[in-house]
Amino acid sequence: MNRSTRPLIAGALCLALAGCAGMPDIWPSKAPPAAAPSSVAGAEALIQSLFEAPDWEGTGGSRAARLGWMTPALAEASLRLDAATDDIGVGMEPSVGSNYIHVTDARYQTRATPWGAEVHVRFLNTGQPRETRFELVMTDAGWRVADIVGTDLETGRTWRYTNLMAETFAAVARGEGPRDPS
Repeated sequence: MNRSTRPLIAGALCLALAGCAGMPDIWPSKAPPAAAPSSVAGAEALIQSLFEAPDWEGTGGSRAARLGWMTPALAEASLRLDAATDDIGVGMEPSVGSNYIHVTDARYQTRATPWGAEVHVRFLNTGQPRETRFELVMTDAGWRVADIVGTDLETGRTWRYTNLMAETFAAVARGEGPRDPS
């Protein structure tokens, strides 16, 4: 990038992010929480309860269902995204890296982080091996997911749910949008 292209790139970035104007800060704070949680077992229990729920809708579902496991900011952003994309969201279910939720053989690995906890889940979804990492923070309501990280099996690309949402909001602002995956 040279001096003459910087304003163009900055302008394009501002335009792309225009669809995100007013979007709450959904990225987890990397600062240590005021009161460090004594155990991350609750974070793992939350994610395990989701994966074992027979009617879990992932990042879809009602506002109340989302607030039961997401931070308020992430839940509101996902609701705004669904409204902007006719419930297509980012084009797949980020919690399982697929369009469908049919999880079996889930294994969990949890660790404390400077901002809260990380729960890494390895599982089969519709018979395909998958991995997802949930970044959790402690809120007044307990452990909540602040972001979801996964890897696209076909491309090997690692993605973050918050980044996918920002890309999708930008596409909608450009008059483009996600395609119905079904």
